[in-house]
This record gives sequence, structure tokens and C-alpha cells, in this order.
Amino acid sequence: MKAQIVLTPSESKRLIAKAVSQMESVKNALKKGIVAICRTSTDAYVAEELTGMKMEKGNYVAGYVGPKGFGSNPKPSNEIILVDGKLHADLDLSDVIKDLRPGDVVIKSANALGPDGIPGVLLGRGRPATTGGHFGMFQLAAMARGVEVVVPVGLEKAIPISVIIGSREISSSKIDYATGTPVGFVPIFGTVITEVEALKSLTGVEVIPIAAGGIGGAEGSVILLLKGDDSEVKEAVKMVEKIKGEPPVQEPR
Repeated sequence: MKAQIVLTPSESKRLIAKAVSQMESVKNALKKGIVAICRTSTDAYVAEELTGMKMEKGNYVAGYVGPKGFGSNPKPSNEIILVDGKLHADLDLSDVIKDLRPGDVVIKSANALGPDGIPGVLLGRGRPATTGGHFGMFQLAAMARGVEVVVPVGLEKAIPISVIIGSREISSSKIDYATGTPVGFVPIFGTVITEVEALKSLTGVEVIPIAAGGIGGAEGSVILLLKGDDSEVKEAVKMVEKIKGEPPVQEPR
């Protein structure tokens, strides 16, 4: 059986978040370990799926891309930290970096996904003293200690060149003009979860991206072809129908 579906960016975020919440590594870390959820709009969806809390997703960001360009949240909240499945509102990522061990999970979405499957993250570089935000805190520590980094990223963020190439170009030169605050661009290494991996893990279907874009609020949408047994495809379609109508994420306020 084959089916065609359209997902807006916010619907993709919801779908991907559901898949992340069902990953064995995440479920194991919730039982015993640390799950650190970084501050991005996609990660806010993951936080909702893992905690049941209602999130103001636009407010749960550090930096973001808005109509005026790259901006920053003037009132950023702490990262969500779960220890043995319990929320610790008094902790942020900096408090648990030293405690991260194999079996723990850091969840950090990306701003780009290259054709080689390597995702990339934008980092504000408007302040001379910038250290890379929460990404700068955990990436090397996680890689050195065998901590899994889960990277949920929608296919709307696919770019036609490798993040490695783009990051070299930006890091090697001064930015003379920017729409909004100038940004850096670096690769992030981890377990990438797009709509393709999400639907495959949740229902077993094969997913083939076939188009992108739209109008009237569907800008940034992805169009996917689903293939599989009747039961798999019907389950995937039913899941998609439940998340249709997910409202778009608003800017911080």
C-alpha cells in the first residue's frame, strides 16, 4: 500500500517528538539516568511528550530564526532536566554536565541537515564573549564520555551542501552583514531523527520524501510517500491524521 501525506513544520515537530519519546535509549535514561532537553522549539515538543507538560514552545528557545532574521530570546528559561524520570526545575544543563555518563541522553535539535546526513546548528556570534550556548557546554563532553546526543530535525531544514563545507566558510571569515544577529554554524554529531526515521520507528513504513513547500500557512511543509503493508501504512496515516492542525510556533514573548 502507498499513501501521500503533507506535514507542516509544526506537525513534523510533533511527529518527530513522539518518535524520540519512544526511543529505547531515551526510555532507559528516563528509568535510570539523565535526560537533558536543550532549548529549541522542536525540543519543546519532545519535552511535552516526555513530561506531559504544556509548553510555550516559542518561549522555550535560546536563539531562533524569525521573520526579521536571527534573534535571541530575551527571557530564556532553564533547560529541562530529568533525573531518573523526575523533573528537576532547579537544575539546568550546566548543573549536570559533570554528571553525564554513558546511558544518559542529551536532546538537541538542529537548524540544518546536509545531504550527507550531518546536521548543523546556528550559534549566535554577536557577542565577543560567546561560548556556543548550551551546545558549547555538552557536545565535546558527550562525545568524550559516550553520552548519546539525539538530534530531532525536520526535513524542512535540508540544505543542498554539507554542513562541514558551510561551517568552514562561516568560521573562517568575518560576517559583514546579517539579517538580524550574525550567527556561526557548526556540525552536531548524534542520532538524527527526521520524519523518515520517526514514521519508520513508530509504524514500520518506508518513507520517501518527494516534495516540499506550500502556501497559506503550509510554507516549509514536506510531502512524503509512505510504502508498506496495509496495516503499517494505515497506522501511519491514522497517526498523521491525529497530529494534523498542530498550530505553528510563535516567536518568544
